[in-house]
Amino acid sequence: MRQPHLIALAVFVRDLIVHDEQLIKFDRQDIPEADFNSSYIVVNGSGISNKQSTGVKFNPATEQVTYNDAFSQSITLEFYGDNAYINSNIFSILSTSQKALELKAVLGLSISNIQNTIDVKQILGSAFGNRVHLTFNINYTPSLDVATLRIDTAQFEFIEDR
Repeated sequence: MRQPHLIALAVFVRDLIVHDEQLIKFDRQDIPEADFNSSYIVVNGSGISNKQSTGVKFNPATEQVTYNDAFSQSITLEFYGDNAYINSNIFSILSTSQKALELKAVLGLSISNIQNTIDVKQILGSAFGNRVHLTFNINYTPSLDVATLRIDTAQFEFIEDR
């Protein structure tokens, strides 16, 4: 099962650069090298996720406690195929646009600016198979609601040893 923040990120990528949903993949999957002429985009969420903070909030009206953790995770977007350079440039440019801000608000995402662009094809010295990686951080906060009865009147019983 995919983590919800990675699915939201894939939707963000799809809607931001208007890309075919069938060509957006998750993590490292076995895709034959011959398929890399197609403009695949891989949302690679296998980077380290650092816990930033935790929170607890009690809602007396619903008698629920909401527990949450805030994480920051390194993400690599991998662009493949004939349009890898074009798609990575479009994403990089549009990632700070008004459209991106509106999509982030709708999807509940917090995405940092792109930190690195890596031309993997050049690093590997490959003659074919365009491949460009963009890295950035995404912040997300999973939460869990737990039904908890409130205590209206504290009752104490003192036991004394004599």
